[in-house]
Amino acid sequence: MMELPDARWVAEMSSQALPVCQPFRLRHRADITFIVTMAGRIIQMQSGFAMLESAYAQPNNSANIMMKNMLDLFIGVLAFYLFGYGIAYGETHDVGFADTGYDMAHWFCCFSYATTAATINSGALAGRVAFFPYLVLSTFMTGIVYPISARLVWGGGWLQQLGFIDFAGSATVHMVGAVSALVSTCFVGPRIGRFKEYRAWKAPWSIIFFEKHDSKYYREPEGAVEKKVFVPFRKCRHPVQLLFGTFLLLVGFLAFNPGSTYATTMDKDLTVAYSSVTTLLAAAGAGVGGMVYSIASARAAVVRVPELTNAVIGGLVASCACCSVIPVPIAPLVGFVAAILTGLRGASCLLPDRRCSWCCCSSWAEWCMGHAGSRSLADKHCGDTHDFVGIFFGGGETAWRMLGVQALGLLVLMGISLASTYVLVMLVDLLFGFRVSRACELIGLDFWEHQFDDGSLETNTHKATLFGLSQMREDLSRRSRYLDVKKPKWLFARPKFSSEPGLSEASTADLETEPQEMARDGGEDHRENRENRENRENRESGDRLEELTRKVQALEAQISLLTVGALRNAQAAEPGTFEDICGRGLRTETCIPASPSHPQPEKAV
Repeated sequence: MMELPDARWVAEMSSQALPVCQPFRLRHRADITFIVTMAGRIIQMQSGFAMLESAYAQPNNSANIMMKNMLDLFIGVLAFYLFGYGIAYGETHDVGFADTGYDMAHWFCCFSYATTAATINSGALAGRVAFFPYLVLSTFMTGIVYPISARLVWGGGWLQQLGFIDFAGSATVHMVGAVSALVSTCFVGPRIGRFKEYRAWKAPWSIIFFEKHDSKYYREPEGAVEKKVFVPFRKCRHPVQLLFGTFLLLVGFLAFNPGSTYATTMDKDLTVAYSSVTTLLAAAGAGVGGMVYSIASARAAVVRVPELTNAVIGGLVASCACCSVIPVPIAPLVGFVAAILTGLRGASCLLPDRRCSWCCCSSWAEWCMGHAGSRSLADKHCGDTHDFVGIFFGGGETAWRMLGVQALGLLVLMGISLASTYVLVMLVDLLFGFRVSRACELIGLDFWEHQFDDGSLETNTHKATLFGLSQMREDLSRRSRYLDVKKPKWLFARPKFSSEPGLSEASTADLETEPQEMARDGGEDHRENRENRENRENRESGDRLEELTRKVQALEAQISLLTVGALRNAQAAEPGTFEDICGRGLRTETCIPASPSHPQPEKAV
């Protein structure tokens, strides 16, 4: 058995390394290997989140959710590299702009936590938020909001100095992301047709969240065309995908929590083992709690997939704050209570008059349970060297003070996430628009924003027609930019005349008769009246062109909706008939060419 302590092992390794590598030898080889491995498994959680979210989404939005989760990672890593890491750990690790520092294993693991905080918005805003505005929000979360919170809690900030403890990011990661998702959801509202009795914001909330639509806009599709295009909601479309995504997240959390030790030496290996056990037991308690809640809510011996998976995720998030301090027998209880609270809060938030989605609401129960457990149920054990105990284990006045510090920290982090997200979403909504158009939402973001095709574009003329309409939409949008006519800056601005081909005959006649009219009617007075008349006509022309542009855009959206409705009618109609915007009849009479899979019927002789 080696007699050298772990601290001397690092010194020995540093002395044996090449001179260029000595500054990077800040940790034991075992610690670096452990950190990088755990961080890789945490980044893998992105796939679990993507599968989980797409299992709940409508099928015409699944690829869009996958794309957002993928670009969360790619764009987020650049933002974290440029300035996020410097904001979070600039003081403790002496790093600045575009600097990973010498402790690259630490940088890699910290980024894995940052991208987890950012991806919560993806599920909360699924199916109704434009692609690029969402990427702005995600980048902002990864590069600014999460690093500020991490600095306060882990980077030498004043919350850490007060004694605030968040072992694995229950508040710093999950609560910050959940509050951001809640604020964003308040701006955009629910998906069309999600809540039949939804009530839009009323004053003063309609002013605070810039409500643009009335309640009728959100409740259900309007008109026959929108109803044909609309894809009805289901609570869970792909149960196997949902369960598989939950398994991926379970494996990820078994790296998320133990990896927060950032070491396996100096007796940290005991903390790794201890937090792994408590995390798994909390997940087990949450699974049982979800099963009990499902049976109780259904009033039958039925265990529904969404209730079970939501409960497991709730228990895992609740264990993040307290997995290293709670006694082993208490861990299943933490998961069980978190599962029940997740089910209750999720059910209440799905009422028609609520504004937030299940993933936002369940997080409240998760982090409340986790942080209450970290200070109320903590006890000493061999898995860590902490010197405090919770209220229920005789902590006394010190335990109550620590519980107050935890509550203060939660309020501070909540305020940071709320204020920063509100300002960003408000600016993006005012400048570019945060929510997609109604036609885009009903047709689906997969085709509208990504032109997603399953390979049948060359053989399916119906889909090719829809693709052509999408191209027409872009072409009309480009042409509309050239329809804008600048109004005169001043009311009596002197117009510029020219002899170019675009000049009308009436204008030419006016130029020819100008000297005679000036001499006959007083010259300057007539010129002034004529200039006023031309300015007025120019303004009226500009107004007419602006109105024409709006009509073109509205017609463009209606054409897309009508075409999609026609395509779906074609799938449901009888083989020999077809219904489209021209009416119902034989395929030879339709506006859209017949599909190769449905040959045209022969004419009767």
